[in-house]
Amino acid sequence: MRTAYRVETVRNAERELMARLPEGALMQRAAAGLAAACAEVLGRAAGRVYGSRVVLLVGSGDNGGDALYAGARL
Repeated sequence: MRTAYRVETVRNAERELMARLPEGALMQRAAAGLAAACAEVLGRAAGRVYGSRVVLLVGSGDNGGDALYAGARL
């Protein structure tokens, strides 16, 4: 089962956390988690991660930044 949170709840939590962390740290954490999840899928599908090809579909905003950093990690 997946849990969903209201937008206001997430923004408040992020705002409080970003106030305590160095700039960009939260985005780097999100990117690391995304890259790890993608690597797991690649490993199952292709049998390997290194040398696999990925395509990034990046929109504007912070989630786009997460995707770019995740792509760089991959």
